[in-house]
Amino acid sequence: MPTDTAARAARWNQRSAGVPAWAPVAAHVIALCTIPSALWRIGIIVGFPVGYDEGWIRRSELDTPHGAGYLLFLCVLSEALALLSFGLVHRWGEIVPAWLPGLGGRRIPRAATVVPAGLGALALIAVWTVGVPASALTGSTFDPEMTTGTPFTVQLVAYAPMTLWGPLLAALAWQRWWRSGEG
Repeated sequence: MPTDTAARAARWNQRSAGVPAWAPVAAHVIALCTIPSALWRIGIIVGFPVGYDEGWIRRSELDTPHGAGYLLFLCVLSEALALLSFGLVHRWGEIVPAWLPGLGGRRIPRAATVVPAGLGALALIAVWTVGVPASALTGSTFDPEMTTGTPFTVQLVAYAPMTLWGPLLAALAWQRWWRSGEG
């Protein structure tokens, strides 16, 4: 029955009990943070002039089929990881799906979600929240051969939203840890 399936899906995607109102908003912001950098990478793949340093693109071999595949992989990987933040606020991040034999319906220990989220948050903070602003302030680039100026500025603008990902993920991990007392 389609309505039964839709009802089950809606229940499965419900916000978990005790989740503060700000937490789903934070999860949505995390999911949106990766889009500007993905668009910048896709611009490189299709040759759209997005202000990148063409010499750097050639030296990095990002204008090859292998380079395009790598850029697409980064787009998909970053968005997939960002979408996992919804597991910290929705029921599907706390209960194993019923269709999994032997495990279905069991609670997922909060440490199984909070520890990876916390470690991921620390890594993201180190790379994006600290690294990108430090790069912008010093005028340095991740690749010393990339020219500064417009290409560097466009890349920084595309990656600037990523600076929010780590702190927001840390906040979601924190709220997930403290809102329930299970082990």
